[in-house]
Amino acid sequence: MAQHLIEGIQYEEFLVKQRAGEEIEIKNDSGNPLVVEIGGTGSSQLDAFGRQRMSEPFTLFDSTLRYTKREDLWNETLVASGTVNYLINESSLELKTTTASGDAVLRRSRRNFPYQPGKSLLIMQSFVGETLASGLIQEVGFFNDDNGVMVRASGTTLQMVVRSTASGTTQETVVNQNAWNVDAYSGLNFDKSNIFVVDLEWLGVGRVRTGFVVSGVIQYCHEFNNANSRDEVYMTTAILPLSYRITNQSAQASGRTLKQICSTVISEGGYEPSGPIYMGGAGVAGSQTVTSETLFAAIRMASGRTDNIILPAQIDVGVDGNALSQWRLYRNATVSGVWNAAQNGRGNVEVLTSGTFSGGTVVAGGMLSARGSITFSPASSLALSLGKDANGNSDTLALTIENQSNMKTGGLIGWREFV
Repeated sequence: MAQHLIEGIQYEEFLVKQRAGEEIEIKNDSGNPLVVEIGGTGSSQLDAFGRQRMSEPFTLFDSTLRYTKREDLWNETLVASGTVNYLINESSLELKTTTASGDAVLRRSRRNFPYQPGKSLLIMQSFVGETLASGLIQEVGFFNDDNGVMVRASGTTLQMVVRSTASGTTQETVVNQNAWNVDAYSGLNFDKSNIFVVDLEWLGVGRVRTGFVVSGVIQYCHEFNNANSRDEVYMTTAILPLSYRITNQSAQASGRTLKQICSTVISEGGYEPSGPIYMGGAGVAGSQTVTSETLFAAIRMASGRTDNIILPAQIDVGVDGNALSQWRLYRNATVSGVWNAAQNGRGNVEVLTSGTFSGGTVVAGGMLSARGSITFSPASSLALSLGKDANGNSDTLALTIENQSNMKTGGLIGWREFV
């Protein structure tokens, strides 16, 4: 920043004020003063750990609804007469309830998203809410039924909420709009288009900031400070899904609508999966002569462990001789065979090493001869990560190999686990 823009203070004083998060008057090129806050509680220039944002986000997930409801990315739970209506011209979805008490609609991402300690996790979700009404609950945020962060319209009251099962039961810290400690944002119209923002440091006891994007700038409304103030973590995990929900807690005068538009989850400062790569499938011991496309490995999350993150990391294929072969990775093919716990002893993943398959969607593949090892980039691993359906059943990934030379062949899937 050129020194002539700093009004009435020396550069050293500017640095002191910046670190303290104080307001500083700066003049623009026309000589008009601008009062800005640099640093401090409500500064959008700093990430969740107080570091200067340098516009280097790493996208863990993004979702637009340009042509479809994206059933591959989102689950949908309808209660009573709740419905979802797709608006192709708005690239949006209407989550709709009737007047009846008990109607509800939940849209939740199939996948949970990884949190890396020491990196700010930034979430943005756009929506158009319904006019605030008694007995109507609207929620948008980064949450499941046990843990998470959200903005909630509870009847006619706007709230910021942190949900946690750290105590063994699900509890919520609820802050009404008039008690938001950064900016009560009296001009917020929940029934207009908004972008809800959360950034958080977990580490069990970090801070959480919530707010909205206003005129291209993050405007924080409330922050939850947890360090040096609790005797337990503020929520069990920061590995969570995105959610949109509308619920009629009581009968309504007319039908109600919450619009889901666009969303993203970002790791500020990059993302690099770490930890061992576990392998499973029909390797040397399970190799066989291939005469057509054959299943060699499949993985899924174990029952009761589907809130974890399983990232495919590697594919290994070995073919006797130099036969040209093609491998394919299918998501949610119908497979038959015996599932066994992965040999790593962690209990998070089950592996199938032989059987039959049909259907599914090819999500990766390639050609090779002899032996080949394919390593997925962090972005590819995230795109291939296992999710679950609305009933908690895990996605599957199945590896098949095909060659026309009747050669002995083996194949393995490698993955990383984040829990």
